[in-house]
Parts: sequence; C-alpha cells; structure tokens
Amino acid sequence: MRLRVNENGLVIPPSFLVGLEEVEIRREGDIISIEKVNKSSIPESIDISIVQGEVAQKLLEEKLKTIRESSKNTPENPAKVALAQRFRELCREIQKLHTDNPLSEAEIAAEIDAVIEIK
Repeated sequence: MRLRVNENGLVIPPSFLVGLEEVEIRREGDIISIEKVNKSSIPESIDISIVQGEVAQKLLEEKLKTIRESSKNTPENPAKVALAQRFRELCREIQKLHTDNPLSEAEIAAEIDAVIEIK
C-alpha cells in the first residue's frame, strides 16, 4: 500500500492496526518500519504528543528563556571570551580583505581546483 505523507504526518489506515495494542516505529535511513510490540520485552511505554503552531512556539520560547537564564548564572571563562573576540576580529579582517580585493569566479574555481589536487 502506498500512503502520502503531508504536513500532518502519515495516516495509517485503521484496518492495518486491528488487533494491535502497541507498535514500535523506527526509521533507518529511507526505511520506516512499524512492528508489533511484545509487552514482555518493554517495561513501560511513553505517551508522546507532537505539538505545532502556537503551542509549539510557546514551548520554544519557554525553553529559550530557561537557556538564557541559566547562561546568565554561568561565570564567563576569560580565555573563551578572548578567543571569541579574536575569532570575530579574524572574520572582520577576512571580510575586509575580500572587500578590498574581491576574487573573480574563475579565481575561486582555480583555488578550489588547487586544493583538490593537493588532496
């Protein structure tokens, strides 16, 4: 049977689930498998719900707020701060180099070819 996947997910016909109490869904690469769960092999099941829209946005905002608050309480490591500042400076220098002396598409392609030949 061929089923279409859409923004709501995948709808499995109820006739496929007759006689099943619980299934395990697994994805390995491009293969999605659905298997009957043997109750004796799994100690407990976990109910999940997929949220979207305003509920998902609110949960995301709450998590981000929690992360921001916890990072405020973490003391800054001076070595990491200095390293981050140096990285920002290097990025600006590289951008300025390109602004002052832009490379053509042909020069970029030649650089890529040279790196590939070295490897």
